[in-house]
Amino acid sequence: MQPSYSLSSLRRVSQISTAKDIRQLSHAQFPGTHCPLFGVALTAGYIKDMVVLIVGTDECTYYTQTFNMGRRAADSNMQDNFWSFAINQDDVVFGCAEKVEKTIRQIDATLTPQAIMIVTTCVLEVIGEDYEALAESLQPEVNAKLLVVRTEHFKCNSHIPGIERTLTALAKLMQPEPREEGRVNILGHRYGQIEDTELLKLLTSHGVSVNLAIPSRSTVAELMRATSASLNIVTDFTALPLAEIMQDKFGVPFVYFDKYMSPRRIEAAYTELSTKLGLDLGSHLQSQRRALDDIIAAKSHVLKGKRFIYGNTPLLAFEFTGFLGELGMQPLLVQARDLYQNDAAYMGEILRQGYDPYVSRIANIAPLQALYAELRPDVYIGHENPQRLMELGIVQVAVDMAASKLGYEVPLMVLRTIVAAIEAFGDAKGAKLHAAV
Repeated sequence: MQPSYSLSSLRRVSQISTAKDIRQLSHAQFPGTHCPLFGVALTAGYIKDMVVLIVGTDECTYYTQTFNMGRRAADSNMQDNFWSFAINQDDVVFGCAEKVEKTIRQIDATLTPQAIMIVTTCVLEVIGEDYEALAESLQPEVNAKLLVVRTEHFKCNSHIPGIERTLTALAKLMQPEPREEGRVNILGHRYGQIEDTELLKLLTSHGVSVNLAIPSRSTVAELMRATSASLNIVTDFTALPLAEIMQDKFGVPFVYFDKYMSPRRIEAAYTELSTKLGLDLGSHLQSQRRALDDIIAAKSHVLKGKRFIYGNTPLLAFEFTGFLGELGMQPLLVQARDLYQNDAAYMGEILRQGYDPYVSRIANIAPLQALYAELRPDVYIGHENPQRLMELGIVQVAVDMAASKLGYEVPLMVLRTIVAAIEAFGDAKGAKLHAAV
């Protein structure tokens, strides 16, 4: 007997006030969300001179190692710094803290890293061994700085807490430093070639130097001196807790400049940066803003009236949806992991546009596929089965490449990708483009 799924089990944007209001279409999710350990793998692998020790089952340690190997092949900034402590049945029953302590001593003596990040997984948290206490008691006896990150998945819905906890743990490496004016830190950027982004090109052209990018371009020694920057620029919400610690503890102010789609928010972020740095950045962005305005004016007829489902992208779900709503596209359903900072404001914008789309828990594509005939979307934004969508006459658009961008180049790339996919869909070129974008 085939299970039946109904949109009536979901809530709409107007009914969402807490993360618990975001429902899933089925009790069992498929493919399901990544766990916080994935977030650690995405983040800690960038830090040079630091060993990351994964303590967990065979599955956890193998998964992290294989992911890191694949990531290194695609990103030269990623380090080969993950080590595994695979627990056995005896460790689950009797504990393994003493064996882990011995392993840490061995790593400290033989590899001589400047820091060791101890990452505990679900089983370790269930049996209740206190690795923060272990690290504190062991710290005077080893040279490496010891950090602890917990990645239990039974307390959260995604990998995002793993990223946030990894970044926050790095604050323990930092020390007070004299302030250097005209130097900034970039917090939260998890991609290579940050110097190629619109934001960094603009800052360097005005004489602003990047102290370090956390995590994508940083060493343990540089992290210790991170507080010498005069300003932190937060480019991902997962780095906001780290920015707040650095502001409260070391007096380093921050500007929040995420991967926005809205030109109003991008302009406001640049204005705040100009004020904090004492520079005139706005006048140098006219060509980028004009290019964005031009594509909106020229292609609004392509977008207007198109019904879409928002799936899994590296951008802000409700902010992204609200921007497309402003352009006349109609959101039918938004897949979301959780509620994050400013999501209430973004959802308010969607409602003021006259839209009230359904909201479902992300990474549960299998039951959602049964509802495409009822929803009748024109466009699916995110990852799905391209062949299945094509058979249903739905244009698929993936915007992963925009994740490494900052500034007006984010909406420019996204809009060009969406417009190209819609215009090309249906002919031979479109069939090829459909699976690639």
